[in-house]
Amino acid sequence: MEKTILVAGKDHPEVMDFSDGVLMSGRNVVTTSATGVHSKKAADGGAVISMWNKTSPVSARSLVLECENNFRRLDEAVFLFDEAYFAEKFDGMTHENCSRGMDEMILAYQYLAQEVLSRFEKRFSLNHASGEILKPAKIVFLLKSSPSEYDILKNNSLRNTVPFAAGPFVSAAASAFVGLAENIAAMFGGRDYVNVILARSESSTELGKNDRALASWICNYMNEVDNLKTKLNAKQSVSWVKAGSKGPGGFGFLK
Repeated sequence: MEKTILVAGKDHPEVMDFSDGVLMSGRNVVTTSATGVHSKKAADGGAVISMWNKTSPVSARSLVLECENNFRRLDEAVFLFDEAYFAEKFDGMTHENCSRGMDEMILAYQYLAQEVLSRFEKRFSLNHASGEILKPAKIVFLLKSSPSEYDILKNNSLRNTVPFAAGPFVSAAASAFVGLAENIAAMFGGRDYVNVILARSESSTELGKNDRALASWICNYMNEVDNLKTKLNAKQSVSWVKAGSKGPGGFGFLK
């Protein structure tokens, strides 16, 4: 059966390249939209765009359920934090950027992580009770880092590498994302029903510039995790993997 993956954190249409990379791996993919699009399925049935109100825990639950309604079950989730994407979206220190930015860049990931992990646990319990053996689900925290104002102050040559530097709100949210990812890996990495993967890419690398290739790499990495004889443990889960590096089974990719 094809795997179904939820990609959250970067909305349609900016997430389309990443979605294409996932589709090329043979997976069904659910991506999100902030407004105007709701449950639009592609002609081949492989892609769905669903509405997600990032400030609502109810919307987070509905998003997870829609993945299952469209493709029967949810196998994987990628939480994508793209600093360059957010740096442009929340450029400048205003009250509105502070309020909306913290909701979208911090609260949203926390709400959705709770729902995804809860659903993965329930799925595992139900299938275990029925005698069906499933591979552990997978949750990936993928950080695409980009130069901040602080980085540029230390190295002015970086200013020409990005159209928008990550300001205080985005940088603070990125730190919160890292903290969320590491502590979820520590808490849930050893549990039977889920593999937790932490990955990061730099904006200056080939994969950092190419969402389609980045998605292809992470999907291949998850395939290798599936093929391991034993699941990742908590200590393995808390280690950040550099995008493009070899998988746990020895798979290599473009660096």
